[in-house]
Amino acid sequence: MPGINQTLFTAKEALLANLTAINLTGANIANVNTPGYTRLRPVFESAGTTNVTSTLDQAGVKIAGVERIYDRFLEAKIVASASAVGNYAVQKDMLSYVEGILNETAGTGINDALSRFWNAWSSLSANPSGDTQRELVVSAAQNVAAVFSQRFEELQRYSEDANGYLAESVTTLNGYLSEMASLNHAVVQTQSAGGNTSSLCDTRNELLNKISGIIDVDYMEKPDGSLYLYQPATGKIMVDGEDARFLQVQRNSANQDLYDIAFQDDPSQVINTRIGGGKLAALLAIRDGALPACMDALNQTALSLINSVNDRHTQGYDKNGNPGGVFFRPSAGAKSMAVDDRIVADVSGIAASSGLYADGNNADSIAALRDRPMSASLGTLVLSNPASSASGVIDQAGDAYKSTIDGHALTLARGAGAADWTIADNGGYVRARILTADASSVTVDLNGNGTAAITFTLSGAWSDGDTLAVTLTQKEGAATLEGYYNSFIARVGQSVVDAAQSLAAQNTLANQLSQRREALSGVSLDEEMMNLIKFQMAYNAAGRMTQAVSEIMDLLMSLGE
Repeated sequence: MPGINQTLFTAKEALLANLTAINLTGANIANVNTPGYTRLRPVFESAGTTNVTSTLDQAGVKIAGVERIYDRFLEAKIVASASAVGNYAVQKDMLSYVEGILNETAGTGINDALSRFWNAWSSLSANPSGDTQRELVVSAAQNVAAVFSQRFEELQRYSEDANGYLAESVTTLNGYLSEMASLNHAVVQTQSAGGNTSSLCDTRNELLNKISGIIDVDYMEKPDGSLYLYQPATGKIMVDGEDARFLQVQRNSANQDLYDIAFQDDPSQVINTRIGGGKLAALLAIRDGALPACMDALNQTALSLINSVNDRHTQGYDKNGNPGGVFFRPSAGAKSMAVDDRIVADVSGIAASSGLYADGNNADSIAALRDRPMSASLGTLVLSNPASSASGVIDQAGDAYKSTIDGHALTLARGAGAADWTIADNGGYVRARILTADASSVTVDLNGNGTAAITFTLSGAWSDGDTLAVTLTQKEGAATLEGYYNSFIARVGQSVVDAAQSLAAQNTLANQLSQRREALSGVSLDEEMMNLIKFQMAYNAAGRMTQAVSEIMDLLMSLGE
């Protein structure tokens, strides 16, 4: 009975195909709340042959495959978005913390400390002999020094924290890369065996987003189903099938022993500047950009205060009629800022007067520094030898704290050798000295604190006895010490706002992409219930067909009796 057998075959195939479809629909419904799940769709295909002239015609249905409903281009955009979100999220969090360190709203900031410091000098100018006023000056100065030092050390510690976080992120990334290689292996093995890799691919996509959140990455899918990941700026492979290439951190002695990032198999090629997205890019930008800029601004503010007060203080006389010495210890920056030990031990050593009598004028001059431009700029260089040439740049704005005086330019003279330079005229910077010198450059320490305040770059012909001179000028209307600091604080605040806005924009884009993906690949319960009803009805119809064939068989058997 070939005809009945053909009918049974058709019914059987229909039962199996629709049962598979019901199972897939059930899987979709079960994963309606699973993040990153891609819904599945059964692909029906006719089975057998149909030939009306043959008694061997046989027709049926089968599941030719299971289709993942997703868009490759959309998935790539989501991965890129994860990199941008990871970058700006870290920037916003870290810059907000920096803003908190430099907080000027709680009454304990640098502005308040400076205000009390200037006011203390004003009070001393009114009563230069008063020990109480002198004690207030020392107390206010110690408070200023402590606040500067504390802020600098907090920023320095946060830089070290960022460095540690960088190392942790690289370790996390390496774990993800290893996991990606394992998933690639599983996908290839399952796919080659004819199995369904949908759940593996979903897991792999979620992992890809995590990797992109740490570092910018591009990828492509190979014919065997595995992903090929590479770092876009360097083109270096990160994952190729079952093989993963890991990153490492290594100390950089030229950058305060902070970490550089490189591939383990190529440690000589540092990729810090080649990382363009994710947490690592943000950490590097904050650690090597924003934090050093903040610490430098603190240093320049502190140096200007130290140098200008010391300069004015040495021009006055103390309570005992002795010439004033330095008020602050000569310092290379905010961290080591402190009132000179002799002043702390004996407040009568404060040079409040401009003469031998207690007139308070020098204290008043120090108080007036509040409104003086913080730093000077370089004028035109004057060279004694027409065959020589040079250019100059101020390295430390806080060290170039005043104009050269009485028409005297800062003048450098060359000796017999290229490294033999001396200060011929200090222009009023009494502690000025040559710090380093060679045939191509000369650096000048203006205040004896061991740091290069000015760098002169040399070219042309230089001979024994040649000189170069430059005038430093404090321009009217230039930023005062407090104005410079407040401008820097405003820039930090604006950086936080910019990072927050960029993060909000990227989150909006990420949400839009997620919604588009959900509309395409996500599970709709209404749609799945309709499919379930459709497949159930087809299954029931196939069952009825089987029942009808059974009844026909029974009838035929009874006729044979």
